[in-house]
Amino acid sequence: MIETKICRLLWRGVISSLFFIMLVAASCGHANREREHRPAVPPAEGALQAAPVDIIKITEPAERATSVTNRSLKVAFEPVGDIVPDSVHLYFDGSLVISIAGGHNEAVIPAALTGITGLKEVRLVAFSNGKRPHSVSRVVTFNSDIEPDWYRFRVVNRFPHDTRAYTQGLLYHEGWLYEGTGLEGESTLRKVDLESGEVVRKHRIDDRFFGEGITVYQNRIYQLTWTHNTGFIYDLETFREVGRFYYNTEGWGLTTMGDSLVMSDGTNRLYFMDPNGFNLISSVEVHDNEGPVSKINELEYINGEIWANIFLTDKIVRIDPISGRVIAYIDLEGIIDPSLIGDKTDDVLNGVAWDPENERIFVTGKRWPYLFEIELVSL
Repeated sequence: MIETKICRLLWRGVISSLFFIMLVAASCGHANREREHRPAVPPAEGALQAAPVDIIKITEPAERATSVTNRSLKVAFEPVGDIVPDSVHLYFDGSLVISIAGGHNEAVIPAALTGITGLKEVRLVAFSNGKRPHSVSRVVTFNSDIEPDWYRFRVVNRFPHDTRAYTQGLLYHEGWLYEGTGLEGESTLRKVDLESGEVVRKHRIDDRFFGEGITVYQNRIYQLTWTHNTGFIYDLETFREVGRFYYNTEGWGLTTMGDSLVMSDGTNRLYFMDPNGFNLISSVEVHDNEGPVSKINELEYINGEIWANIFLTDKIVRIDPISGRVIAYIDLEGIIDPSLIGDKTDDVLNGVAWDPENERIFVTGKRWPYLFEIELVSL
């Protein structure tokens, strides 16, 4: 199943590229047919003057530039040819920063505006009398300005865990564990007694769905599926399905942050969704001080942070959900004896749960025989 997920990640990029090529080819063919049948029309008076003209070019930042959050960014430009712009508007990430008067050719995006990680567009729009506005842009990658802390762990308690549970979602709520499991034909939603590992309630999902992350919001359980763009809403007490929701990405991890649901899709992006209708509120890209952190999987909201398993690793990443910056990593290598895992490549770490009342952290993996309560140890 891991091979399937990896192949899907690779094919996602290939299919997108092929679709773009086909779209461009179809567009060009349509345009050629239009030209073949369109009668020649002489240009209207003044049309040549209204045609787009290059007025400026960006000299700073460079193409594919990289910067860090909370640092100011210099933007410089120069005229193209003999045209001097009357004014230039500087936009950052879609918002106007400043209007630059004619005769000046640089400005600064203040550090107060660069606090969020990810790809950000720097756009200049030049105005010159009698010319159409001329727009040029660069995309700058903003990595985190902080170096993440690193932690190891100490096992506080060990609890039994069903080795048939292909864990995709995990949470602790009012004294009970809730678990979402995956695989087509085997996906379930479960209520589990922590001490014994006994499954006290189970709902089986339709065989065509691959179950993924779960969360609780207002006495409802929300559960994602992997590739069907469909999620389920259940009554917390009975597991009776009371609704469905839909989304455009793959579904991986899910957690609750205030009045938003936070979803991952296996990339480095977190999506903040409205629980009523599951409409997108906002999103953020996750970066540490070296670059994007991809394969974000199962999620848990803990004391203002998003904790996430990184797919195919023994690591949990702690994320600032506002800025997208990585705060810390937790290395869980060695938490379980490899001889207790059936499939070394498939039965990987996946599942983080938080008991806020007693401040307990629980972790487990796919088809692991144990669920662990851990404490963090600073390195």
